Amino acid sequence: MRIGLYSCCVTMEEISSLDIYDEFREEIQAIFRSRLLTQMLVALGSGAKSLSDLRDITGSSSQALIPKIRQLESAHYIESERGDYVLTPLGRIVEPEIERLVTLMGVLQRHRDFWTQHDIESIPAEMLKEIGDLYSSEVVRDVEENIFAVYTTFLNLLQNAKWIHAVSSIMSPAHAEAMMGTVRHGKSVELVISADLADTLIADPYSTMLRSLEDCHDFRIYVSPVPVRLGMTVTDSCLSLGLYKRGTDAYDTSVDLISFDATANAWGERLFQYYRQVSEPLVYDP
Repeated sequence: MRIGLYSCCVTMEEISSLDIYDEFREEIQAIFRSRLLTQMLVALGSGAKSLSDLRDITGSSSQALIPKIRQLESAHYIESERGDYVLTPLGRIVEPEIERLVTLMGVLQRHRDFWTQHDIESIPAEMLKEIGDLYSSEVVRDVEENIFAVYTTFLNLLQNAKWIHAVSSIMSPAHAEAMMGTVRHGKSVELVISADLADTLIADPYSTMLRSLEDCHDFRIYVSPVPVRLGMTVTDSCLSLGLYKRGTDAYDTSVDLISFDATANAWGERLFQYYRQVSEPLVYDP
């Protein structure tokens, strides 16, 4: 009897997401097909709402909302509690996934050119899953009216930082000088670099710069065994992210994604720690 039961079990490896979608497509499509259903679920993710609150949030009448509320109640996603509407335990499972998808689509659409024109595969898969955290960002570009917009933004970032964590596979004398000035001002700087960049830094003119910072104990450089195809600087207040042009080996120095949002900064710090944890200190002959 036990063998028979086991033979009837179907493992997740044998079921594809397409099979699941096909079986439950009506339920899945119901939420995303309706603006009001999606808006109400996301709104209730932040707490109980009255019918009046939902009218204000959605810009819809009670007459339009009530049938949708009944639909969500029938699906056991929301319920009435002391005159307000709240998420049910099932709703609290579903709503964060809807909100995550909404935010993800928002960040991809808001800066669509940045994401489509650059190599995002250089960002670890686990970080790409959280890319919605970068929604509150702006793209800074070098333009004819300001051909040093990206570099100037980088200098301001360093000047206003209390500490700096960076990951990079490129370096220029100008960027190195700016970073050295930050170190000399007593700010804590940690830099994770690619193996190729490490070979560059231990040769002149960069080796001379490194020797001049030997007494600066809050300055550390690490070499990542994992390929690095991005340039990122995160501080206590700002995130700057640059990427390689898609399909090339050329880093795009003319465009950066910038954010002063705490959520984006936390994303950048997690990316830094991803590389930092697998890296080893740079060894060079002083």
